[in-house]
Amino acid sequence: MRHFTRHLSHYLSLTGLLLVALVGLIVFKYDPTFQTAIVISLGISFVIWGVVHHWLHEGLKIRLILEYLGVAAFGMAILLALIWSV
Repeated sequence: MRHFTRHLSHYLSLTGLLLVALVGLIVFKYDPTFQTAIVISLGISFVIWGVVHHWLHEGLKIRLILEYLGVAAFGMAILLALIWSV
């Protein structure tokens, strides 16, 4: 629990990013092009958040950057498939 509270500001900022993206996707449900921009922005923000978080606290390694890029790409692929399949 101590580890979580030590990084609480980082996790709250990540939660804020996700909530803003979710609200944007709901508000702009009529515009798939804008939703695409939101998803891409979220993916980029997630990678930046991960890099900054690990750079500040745990030591940044190329493996971690690749992991965040992979997770972001996977999440973006799923969301974009859902947006454009309708």
